[in-house]
Amino acid sequence: MKELKSSSSRLIRLFKQSRENWKETALERQKKLRALEIKIRDLSLSRENWKKRAMKAEKELRILRANSVDAQKKGKKFQNK
Repeated sequence: MKELKSSSSRLIRLFKQSRENWKETALERQKKLRALEIKIRDLSLSRENWKKRAMKAEKELRILRANSVDAQKKGKKFQNK
């Protein structure tokens, strides 16, 4: 096996630093992932809320249009008599 040129104390220090950097990067990624998961959850809830509001408004509009058509028909019948 090939011997390493660097001293073992230097290698240990470099490996420890590398490990610390990896841990820090992993924690940052984990925090970012969690933040994005929360954002997705919040946006999904907001989208559902807006979808319900839009559906309710469309239903009310259909009812109003139906009532308007009925009123126009009754008005025409009344005018013909």
